[in-house]
Amino acid sequence: MSERLQSYIYLVRLDKPIGILLLLWPTLWGLWIASDGFPNPIILLIFCLGTVFMRSAGCAINDYADRHFDKHVERTQHRPLTSGKISKQEAIAIALILALLSYG
Repeated sequence: MSERLQSYIYLVRLDKPIGILLLLWPTLWGLWIASDGFPNPIILLIFCLGTVFMRSAGCAINDYADRHFDKHVERTQHRPLTSGKISKQEAIAIALILALLSYG
């Protein structure tokens, strides 16, 4: 896998799916309750993708907002935006694209 692609994966935290699952569970509960236990598969897919896209957009915009602070924190100083592997403009563009896709 290319280093650039790996940096994008780290930016949107696809390497740490627990955040997606924490948002997905309440979404799935709501769908199951609203549909009496049998959600439409297309609606289910749309909500699952929307959850992944929006969480990923949130991670990208969070890294942009914290880019100056993250340089001073050991745990976050190697993130793609802080370390310069991804530019500020790329992070904003990725966040915007993912946010728009989540409303798709």
